[in-house]
Amino acid sequence: MRILVTRPLPGGETTARRLRAEGHDVVLAPLLVTEATAWAAPETPPAAIMLTSAAAVRLVGVGAEPLKSLPAFTVGRATAAAARAAGYSDVRDGGGTAQVLVDHVAAAGFADILHLAGADRTLVTVPAGLRITTAIVYAARLLPLGDAAGFDWVVLYSARTAAHFAAECDRSGQLRAGIAIAAISANVLGAAGAGWRRAIAAAAPQEDALLAAIGAACQ
Repeated sequence: MRILVTRPLPGGETTARRLRAEGHDVVLAPLLVTEATAWAAPETPPAAIMLTSAAAVRLVGVGAEPLKSLPAFTVGRATAAAARAAGYSDVRDGGGTAQVLVDHVAAAGFADILHLAGADRTLVTVPAGLRITTAIVYAARLLPLGDAAGFDWVVLYSARTAAHFAAECDRSGQLRAGIAIAAISANVLGAAGAGWRRAIAAAAPQEDALLAAIGAACQ
């Protein structure tokens, strides 16, 4: 199959390698580029930190060094693996969504946590008794879409890029009815809107589940 991968780099390259190893023809078309921003850690160290993307791990810089011995709650397996590789010593995978993550932090008994975050964040309901301090360590800039026609599937990884992808298709006159999309979650799929030739979501917000969903849809 011919698959268009919209995931930002360097993660998109990992996805492309996996798909090519399975025999697919893959084109990389990142819809976001991430860039580090200046930030400062709070004067009073938090009890723990929260990481909701591998981009935060990659772009946080040397300011995070004093925090690496703290419990680090991550949004999923990929972010957890990135945190461990970066030297965080107590990494705790809190689940596949931001809401599940903050609920997990609260259930673990933490009352104060520092979120090393991107400028654009998923809205969550903060459980009673939990205080989240946010430090913006990177920003993501949207990129234009090229030609999305002629692909068996287009793979979408975030609500922001899904909405942008839909808007870019509409702007450039590429008909949704001719495009099949696969999203990493139902929330991401919803952000892309309606009218696609085919639209599926992963059973769990993980790349393994996403690629399995594409494989099942093509059988």
